[in-house]
Amino acid sequence: MVRIKRGKPIFMLVGNKADKGYEREVSKEDGMALARTFGCEFLETSAKTAQNVDKLFQDLVRQLRMSRPAEQPAARAHVQAGAQPGGRRRGCIIC
Repeated sequence: MVRIKRGKPIFMLVGNKADKGYEREVSKEDGMALARTFGCEFLETSAKTAQNVDKLFQDLVRQLRMSRPAEQPAARAHVQAGAQPGGRRRGCIIC
């Protein structure tokens, strides 16, 4: 990712199946240590119970917003100029 992505990509190491603690193969401490080596955050989630799933997306969006410079009025006009008929815009709405 670092080699291909322009700029500094946003990473978050995510451990899944947090609801199956008794079947754990990787400790939380090992996950946190690996995330530190990557220079990113670590979060454990569970798709089954939805534990931390919302937090994961909120944290990623927060990091994305913090990494982008404030939009200039001309940049906003460029986005609006790309709007399609009916008010729909094309392209990515997150980045």
